Amino acid sequence: MAADLKTSAAAPRPVLGGIMVLTAASLWGTLGLFARTLYEVGVTPLEVASIRATIGVAGLALWMLVRRRRTPLRCSGLLFFAAYGFFGIALFQFAYFAAIERTTIAVAVALLYTAPAFVVVLSWLSGREPMDGARLLTLALVLSGTFLVTGAVRLILTGSAAVSAAALAFGLLSGLTYGLYTLFGKRALDRYDPIETVLYGSVFGALFLAIAAPPWRPMLAHPDQVPIFILLGLLPTAAAYVLYVSGLRHLTAGTASILASVEPVVAAVLGATLLDEAIGLDQAVGIGLIVGAGVLLTRRRNASPSSVSATSRV
Repeated sequence: MAADLKTSAAAPRPVLGGIMVLTAASLWGTLGLFARTLYEVGVTPLEVASIRATIGVAGLALWMLVRRRRTPLRCSGLLFFAAYGFFGIALFQFAYFAAIERTTIAVAVALLYTAPAFVVVLSWLSGREPMDGARLLTLALVLSGTFLVTGAVRLILTGSAAVSAAALAFGLLSGLTYGLYTLFGKRALDRYDPIETVLYGSVFGALFLAIAAPPWRPMLAHPDQVPIFILLGLLPTAAAYVLYVSGLRHLTAGTASILASVEPVVAAVLGATLLDEAIGLDQAVGIGLIVGAGVLLTRRRNASPSSVSATSRV
């Protein structure tokens, strides 16, 4: 009986996983509001990344101390999470901000969300997830929708945004490393729970970022922004990443990465409602394409409920 209960508890629940990933992406969609506030007082993008990583780690560490339950971390685990933190967090942040320096934020975000393509292809090449027409169509909808909802297509067509070879390279690197965060997280869940997975990877990521941009400098320079720093580290960082990695327990890496593409949609809606940023026709079409991709994923999941359990572990 106990064995049956354990098996049932471990069974993937795709609806729950989808809700977790969508909630995480919605929290990430608020990052623009935090960034706008902090940029206006002189905090740099890399400092924002370092602060959110450091406070996120502190919050997760306190959580771990309260619950007093953890999986032993072996030497091989240390190497794994060091790679996780470097490639999935620190290198991702560096590549993303390097892309922003060389092109517009809209184009940089659009290139960032090539991540689902990298996840789907790498998962297929490794034999962990299948590739079929429905998945390719969903991926095409997400990529097209992202380029539209961020305004990147309009900027490129009108010549308002220059996309140099360096900007393209850094943008694609940010997409690849963002995708690697998902793949590393999926692999870590074989042994560690979601909180441990996020904490251990974030510790190394925060260390690498602290070398590039010490987080205590902006905290000392802007003490009035400390409440914003804390909220930034706890909500769209610690809580969002725990929700996302928890969702990976119930979804394939490719599906989770595609669902997370709702982030620019949430960012666009928040910008329109709270910052009076207009949503153009191209952005409205992009939102429709991304929502359509989500509906397609849901219909596909309902049509083949057993597919998750066969592919959700890596």
